[in-house]
Amino acid sequence: MQANRVSDLWRAGVALRVRLEWQARSEGHLALRSTERSVVAIFQAATTYTLGNGRSTCFWCDKWLNGSSPMAIAPDVYAAVSVRKRKTTVAEALMGDAWVRHVTGPRTMQVLLQISQLCDLLDGVQLFEQPDTFTWSLTADRNYSAASAYGAMFLGSSSPLGAKQIWKTSAPPRVKFFFWLVMHGRCWTADRRFRHGLQESNTCVICDQEAETMDHILLGCSFSREVWAAWVQRLHLQSLVLLQEQGAIQWWLSTRKRLPKMIRRSFDSLFFLIGWLLWKERNGRTFNREATSAAQMDVLIHEEIDAWCLAGDKQLRSLLALL
Repeated sequence: MQANRVSDLWRAGVALRVRLEWQARSEGHLALRSTERSVVAIFQAATTYTLGNGRSTCFWCDKWLNGSSPMAIAPDVYAAVSVRKRKTTVAEALMGDAWVRHVTGPRTMQVLLQISQLCDLLDGVQLFEQPDTFTWSLTADRNYSAASAYGAMFLGSSSPLGAKQIWKTSAPPRVKFFFWLVMHGRCWTADRRFRHGLQESNTCVICDQEAETMDHILLGCSFSREVWAAWVQRLHLQSLVLLQEQGAIQWWLSTRKRLPKMIRRSFDSLFFLIGWLLWKERNGRTFNREATSAAQMDVLIHEEIDAWCLAGDKQLRSLLALL
């Protein structure tokens, strides 16, 4: 069972649209340049420009002038340029110093100083016959890849607590995805539906005593405690695993640290398997009015363990040796 990570679809879409921007620039189709801020920002941050004939590089917006753009060097001048002229290429702007005529409005002292600064920087610029070239700084071969663009959008961010362990756990993809939803609080429990005004009560459908949250379903419900108590005793883990009402993900992560390293991954699989079946039990009672006893649940857990082992789960197979 291989780990499958859930992609951020918005970021994945941006990364693919950056590919279109890369192709448009590389092939000289300037009319197809993107105006989407996120796409332009990533492209500008990750692209290094080497000026050739200046026909594929935007004079005002691209970072072609000493690693920066005229827009950043002279922001007041750029603000005085019309939207249409901002799309001018380097070749067009340098011809007869046409860029100076792009500046409209009052020539304040700040604007004049920035124009003078640009003139000094542009004095040594030369164009050549070969096309402009672009290199992608996020890959070893300097060519664009969607994976590198996607990964760049996560630089500086941190993974939620338990995210890495979820995807490394030996379990079917749908079960890992379920716990990914648990981690992000995205499961439609009675409590969440109640908070959204979708039902009149948030009481647990299993025990009919407390609010039905995911932490309650997986750990706090009297039914869940009975199921877990049987397996804790069966695996001789009474002194290591303390069942208590707390966040399910936090309980799992803290409990596995108290176990010997040789059985941690086996415990991860068992936690996912039992949690998955408890969620299915909740759904069966909620939608089908079908209830299972703790003894029947124990049989279902054994059957599910056998199924996972047949599917190649080596971690659960090693756990069976402890029974």
